[in-house]
Amino acid sequence: MDAFVQPLYELADFDAIIRQLKKPGIVQVSGCLDSQKAHFTNGLLREFPFRLIVAENDLKAKAFYEDFRLYDPEVLYYPARDLIFYQADIHGNLLTRQRIQVLRALLEREKVTIVTSIDSCLDCLVPLAVWKEKVIKIRNDSEIDLDRMKRHLLELGYEWAAQVEVPGQFSIRGGIMDVFSLTEDNPWRIELWGDEVDSIRTFDVESQRSIENLMDIVIYPAVEFPQNGEKGVSFLDYFPPEDTILFLDEPVRLVERGQNIEDEFMEAQKKRLESGYDLEEEEAKIFPVTEILKKINCYSS
Repeated sequence: MDAFVQPLYELADFDAIIRQLKKPGIVQVSGCLDSQKAHFTNGLLREFPFRLIVAENDLKAKAFYEDFRLYDPEVLYYPARDLIFYQADIHGNLLTRQRIQVLRALLEREKVTIVTSIDSCLDCLVPLAVWKEKVIKIRNDSEIDLDRMKRHLLELGYEWAAQVEVPGQFSIRGGIMDVFSLTEDNPWRIELWGDEVDSIRTFDVESQRSIENLMDIVIYPAVEFPQNGEKGVSFLDYFPPEDTILFLDEPVRLVERGQNIEDEFMEAQKKRLESGYDLEEEEAKIFPVTEILKKINCYSS
C-alpha cells in the first residue's frame, strides 16, 4: 500500500502537515473531498500507534471504514449503541461483537486504527482496565473447576447451551467444555483430564471436526458491563493521548450531532421519569458534549 501513500509524501504541504501534527495543538485541513479523506488520513495516521477517526454519525463512520479498508485491512469499526432506545438490539449480538473486538484490539495490539462516530464518544463505559480484569486465560496445562468456570462464563454474559452454535454460547459435557467467543470465527473445545486441561483446539460448528490445536486461549466477555454506581469513562479515555492521533471529520457537524443526541437523551429521560421509571437503575448514561470537547482538547496538548 506504500504505492498509494508515496505520492502524498512528495507534496510539500503534506510534509508540513505531518511536522505540525507532531507539535502540540490542533491542525485544521480543508478542501478534502469525501472520496479522498481515507487516502489522505491513512498517510497521516501511520505516524502514530493509536489512530482514532471520529465521524458525524454511524452511516458516515461505516462509509469511512469501508474506504479505509483499501489502505489498511486491519482497520476496525466501533459501532455506537442506541443511547435513546438502548435496550433494543435489532442486530442480535453483532453490535456487541464488533465493539468487543475493538476492545480486544486495544488490549492486544501495539498499533490499531479505529473508525467510530461521535455517538460512541458520548457513551458512558467501564474503564478498560476494569474490563480487562474480566478476561479468562486458559493454557494447555491449566487446572479448571468446571462448576466455577460455568458460573464465571455466565457472569461474563455467555449463554449455556446443549451444543454451541453461535458466538456467545458455551456448553459443558463431562470433561469437555466448548466456548464460542464473540472475538472468534470458530468455537474452542477444551478437553480435561481430571481437572487439568489436556487439549485445546478450534472446531467447525457444522461438522464438529477439529481445525487447529492451540497452546492457550483468551476468553473475552460477551457483554459490556454497567458501571455499578462507579464513574464511567468515555471511549476517548481508552486511548493514551501521548500515543494517539485523533481525526475529527467535519468538527462543526460533530458538535451539532453530539448536542442533538444530548438533547434527545435528556428529553427521553424526562419522559421515563414522568412515566414512573427509576432512573437510578437505568444503565444508559452519556457524557455532556462540553465534557467530550474537553477530552478532545487533551489530544492537542
